[in-house]
Amino acid sequence: MADNEMNGDADCKQSEPITVKGCETSHSDVNVHADENNKHEIENNNDNDNIEDNEGSTNVADNDSASSHENESRESHVESNEGSCENDEKFEDDENISLPSSNENSANEVVDIDTNNEVAIDNQQQNVDEVDDYKEKTNDDQGSNSAKNIHLERGCSDDEQTEVEQDSAKNIHLEQGCSDDEQAEVEQDSHPDNVPCADPVVNNDKQINLERISELEDKIKSLELTLEEKDKKILSLEDEVNRLNTEIKSRSAPAAKKSHDKHDPASRSVGAKRIVARNTSGARAVNKPTQNGTAKRTAQSPKKPVGGGGRPKTAPARSAPPSKQLAKKGSRNQRMEVSKGVDGEEHAVKLFLRGRGIVCYPPSDFSAEDVKSEKPEQSLKINWVYGYRGRDAQDNIFVLPSNELMYYQAALGIIYNPETRTQRFYQGHNDDIKCMAQSPTDSNIVATGQAAGHDEKEGDPHVRIWNAETLETLAVLGMGQLQRGVCSVAFSPDGSKMLIIDEGNDHTINIYDWNKKTKIASQKGHQDPVIGAKFLPSSNSRFVSYGKGHVIFWDIEGNKLMKKSGLFEKHSKARFVTSLAFTDNGEPLTGDSGGNLYVWNPSERKISGAKQAAHEGTIYTILVKDGTIYTGGQDCKVKKFDMELSEVDSWQLDNAAFGKIKALALLGDRLALGTYNNGMLLGQFGEEAEQIIFGHGAGDLWGGSVHPSENSFVTVGQDKTVYIWEAESHVPKSTFKIEKPGQACCFSPCGSVLAVTSTTGEWWVLDSETGDVISSHKSGPEQIDAISYSPDGKKLAVGSHDNFVYLFECEDVKGQYSLVGKCTGHSSFITHLDFSADGKVLQTTSGDYEHLFWDAENGEQITNTKDLRDVKMSTYTCTLGFPVCGIWPIGYDGTDINALDRSHDQSLVVTADDFGLVNLFRYPCCNPTAEWGSYRGHSAHVTKVRFLQGDKEIISLGGRDQSIIQWGLV
Repeated sequence: MADNEMNGDADCKQSEPITVKGCETSHSDVNVHADENNKHEIENNNDNDNIEDNEGSTNVADNDSASSHENESRESHVESNEGSCENDEKFEDDENISLPSSNENSANEVVDIDTNNEVAIDNQQQNVDEVDDYKEKTNDDQGSNSAKNIHLERGCSDDEQTEVEQDSAKNIHLEQGCSDDEQAEVEQDSHPDNVPCADPVVNNDKQINLERISELEDKIKSLELTLEEKDKKILSLEDEVNRLNTEIKSRSAPAAKKSHDKHDPASRSVGAKRIVARNTSGARAVNKPTQNGTAKRTAQSPKKPVGGGGRPKTAPARSAPPSKQLAKKGSRNQRMEVSKGVDGEEHAVKLFLRGRGIVCYPPSDFSAEDVKSEKPEQSLKINWVYGYRGRDAQDNIFVLPSNELMYYQAALGIIYNPETRTQRFYQGHNDDIKCMAQSPTDSNIVATGQAAGHDEKEGDPHVRIWNAETLETLAVLGMGQLQRGVCSVAFSPDGSKMLIIDEGNDHTINIYDWNKKTKIASQKGHQDPVIGAKFLPSSNSRFVSYGKGHVIFWDIEGNKLMKKSGLFEKHSKARFVTSLAFTDNGEPLTGDSGGNLYVWNPSERKISGAKQAAHEGTIYTILVKDGTIYTGGQDCKVKKFDMELSEVDSWQLDNAAFGKIKALALLGDRLALGTYNNGMLLGQFGEEAEQIIFGHGAGDLWGGSVHPSENSFVTVGQDKTVYIWEAESHVPKSTFKIEKPGQACCFSPCGSVLAVTSTTGEWWVLDSETGDVISSHKSGPEQIDAISYSPDGKKLAVGSHDNFVYLFECEDVKGQYSLVGKCTGHSSFITHLDFSADGKVLQTTSGDYEHLFWDAENGEQITNTKDLRDVKMSTYTCTLGFPVCGIWPIGYDGTDINALDRSHDQSLVVTADDFGLVNLFRYPCCNPTAEWGSYRGHSAHVTKVRFLQGDKEIISLGGRDQSIIQWGLV
């Protein structure tokens, strides 16, 4: 009996404990704790051989001693199972498990087994959680199944593979909680004798994968080699670029030094001549935000050059000798290049603008000896400036002791005499003037602050103090110390200190001794917008600042500024405090965006008097004179109050015509009023006021044209207003309104009609006398920048932003307009166009620097431009072509020149650029070394220039500054 049992044990090996009575419970305990053993499964793989040896030694046990060693045999089976489960000797309760011999009473076996069952059941739930935790760890560490796959991929031996499969099968059984019978089947299947050989299909797939991996590795190596070659090419190109830049700098002519006169030469009352030679250095690096589809700079985003290049703002340099070659072709990194001698033509020129080559053929009878490259004999001076800066400024009209009105527009300080209707100009600034102040001790001493500008040396925000009588500059403050621009300036009561607030994020407040040109103190003002600040009339060390949601009282203590906020307490606190003046007692008086007036006690910083809703909307300006308070507001009303803030009188103006009241000044018994629509009125309170200054309002100003026979011109702006101006009296003789923002305009050859375009593709034919709409049309969905009649008035060309030119025919300019052709060929928007003198040819330019020619009869393109070399143009406004190829300085961007016009006698050409300059050349200008004169007045990009009839005056339009400047040739 004992022999049979031992033989059975030997045959069943690991399966025997499962069939022994009571071993079911024992096996449950083994399963419960198997998860702990699996934690060490990977570490104990090396012990598999020892486990197999233990099993073998158990199977060869001596049969003769089976009866006396039956319990030992059973313990050997348990040890064998422990070996197959890997280190089951760590089972904490195995010393308490009793496996009785076959001679013992079965009742004792049941007792022992039941005891073990209770232990196993009690620990079952706890160990299930441990098994779940272990599953996650074994998955992260690539468990037994992953190990098996690794063995297969590495081509392990059959024995090693058998061990992995056996362990994997047991792990699967332990994790899934299978029954004893299922475990027996798994163990039997995992027996080395039952493991099948590797599937040849698997081996083939493995081989295919290895070949695929090899192919991918080869491709990666090939790509790496390609990248290395490209890197070498890039380095080579960089070296070439550096070499060319060095060569360009070596050829650049140094700019002449600025003259140091006793007085600032820029402060003269006439147009300052700046005649300069071409600078062949690199281009200006300019940011030009898009405005209405055309890349232009806004006045608020200053253009400053990086490095050399552009038009120098210094004294003139000598021109190149006539024998010198036009110019050598430079690096393609330059924005503009010129090469001479094209297509076998000695004098043919090829312009390169941003890489695009434009070939310009001279007339067949051209002689270089007849072309003069010297500066023109004439120069420009400002005769009149139309408009006043009221749209984004306030409190900017002052009265001088000479009874002249002083204000600013664009980059000009303007002094207007209402009696003689003349203007004088301070021209020391190079960009937008943002604020103005008058000294309380000497009314002829004026301070103006500007935004960041164009000038390379003086383009930083700064303040200029100048004499309004002599127009001399007395001091320049804050150069290189202010950010973005200057939003407010103020003199101290004794006139010695200057308060300056910049437009940086912190709105820093700076105090200067302007006579010594030294800074006394500086302090961050407020992170919210600060509109302005003024000294208390009774103190040179105390001032008040105001802006978004705040009124702050300041004290100057040595080189420090101490501030304390004003207390609104129970009073309504508007979003913005927008204006500040002082009562006759020296108390601050503020107006706000809620229409409220508050009187402040400066010692307690509290409101001592209030007038709620004094205006319907914002109060922009306050004027206190002889016990009377004048206020102007958003409701286009001027009101009078006494010192108790009781309303005395009200004056309602035409809101539609003038808009908001932005500034007030008393000239004798008359009030000067600055309006939101950039105009100025003068009149007695309550009576009909006379408009003395006219200007365009909202939006940019782009459209302008000259009357064909009269000394007048027309402008159209995005404020939907058309003005026909009398050039001599400087007032509009006609004013029309259109439905959409205006963009361009032109007179018919007879002057009886006016064609006006919009930003939306609509255009109208108007009666130039009455403004009545004769006909309305639409050519494309986009804005129209160019429009012109043929010399005989029978054709009209319309150049659109949709890249097309629409040709219309009209037997009568006041009759019907029929579309007869559409010029298709440009790859960008149309910028300028001109008819030939006989009306048969049309030339156009586009936003990507194309210069094309068309048959004006049907709109078909003429591709052989060489055949058109002798065609005479009726007008010349295109910025490209042989007669004007010399207007482009080396390094200029193709968009830097916005407009051009040839004089009627064909002796001069004038250009408008993005740097606020009007430039005068001789015509024809076909030599890149030609000299010219540059004249400043505008602060933003100049959008249009035109010669008036007689060629004695020029008009120029400022885009963002909305100004019109009338220049005289002297």
